[in-house]
Amino acid sequence: MSKLNFKILKKKGKARVGQITLNGVTLTTPVFMPVGTKATIKGIALDMLTDPTYIGDLTPIKLILANTFHLYLRPGDELVKKAGGLHQFEHRQNGLILTDSGGFQVFSLGLNNKWSNNKHSHTVKMKLLEEGVKFSSPYDGSKHMFTPENVVDIQCNLGSDIMMVLDVCSPAWADKKVINRHMQMTHRWAKRAFDHLATKYDQVRGVLFPIVQWGSHLDLRTESAQFLSQYAWDGIAIWGVSVGETKELIQQVVEHTAPLLPEDKPRYLMGVGTPEDILHAVEQGIDMFDCVLPTRLGRHGEAFSDQGKIKITNAKYKEDFSPLTDTCPCYTCKNFSKAYLSHLLREGEMMWWTLLSLHNIVYLHNLVENWKEKMLNE
Repeated sequence: MSKLNFKILKKKGKARVGQITLNGVTLTTPVFMPVGTKATIKGIALDMLTDPTYIGDLTPIKLILANTFHLYLRPGDELVKKAGGLHQFEHRQNGLILTDSGGFQVFSLGLNNKWSNNKHSHTVKMKLLEEGVKFSSPYDGSKHMFTPENVVDIQCNLGSDIMMVLDVCSPAWADKKVINRHMQMTHRWAKRAFDHLATKYDQVRGVLFPIVQWGSHLDLRTESAQFLSQYAWDGIAIWGVSVGETKELIQQVVEHTAPLLPEDKPRYLMGVGTPEDILHAVEQGIDMFDCVLPTRLGRHGEAFSDQGKIKITNAKYKEDFSPLTDTCPCYTCKNFSKAYLSHLLREGEMMWWTLLSLHNIVYLHNLVENWKEKMLNE
């Protein structure tokens, strides 16, 4: 059973270049997905991701992410469905949209507040049950429940192309016994989610990926990968490697887990978005990435460059009339200097959000596009 067509175009060692075709859209992998949490990428018009004026001669960015938790609460998945789904709602007709399950937001704002002294701007009251997870809205305190089944239905209402299962996101400090219980529950939830989807698989737009996680416990990751691979009808994901771990641990987990996943399905590494982590992961056979880092850094005045991250508020850039990096084809690098960007930020002109966020997205897109070109030409 598969709607997503995936084929490997070239392989060298563990690394591979692939091709995904889904719902009339074809793209090559590896691919980086910009994050459009609330049906928009902060500060970016989505047309910019396909326009040569803004991304140069690069292949258009065809896959972006949206967040089920936030869109379910506001404006509501039923409203998005009435609008024709996310593709109509956010004017994204010529690309693919992946939605996460919303579980991470529930658990990160719920379990973290319950089990630690971490402080958050929002507090989510959360109760984990076999049926699903009860939680309160951080916006108005209203009560809600996510189940493996209704999270699939919500994402179907959103019109997602690639949906993610609801899983239990264990806090990093939980002991192994707790994590093992969460893993077993996640496995039961995955079966429920795929059993539910199977009844309407051919009638809905989206496909569904299971998620392998469980922190640094490699034995649990092995067990989970073996169990969940039966549900990799169209693809499979790895999670739990970008929530505070060291780079060495992230790399260890990716190196261990990626070879356990089906060879003939796309592999999605969730939440990874630094150049070095992406390049390491593609060498391990990972095909898809997402991260909020490019736009988050941009909003805080930081930019990727070939010499590492640039903090544009540093005094040395006030009279630096060179671009952020000479190798980037983005609109920002082709037209504006570090001095101008420093001026915008110091003056509070919001255009810096757009220019730096656009650059960071295109920088990562260019990184994987260059890697693919080199791989295919070897």
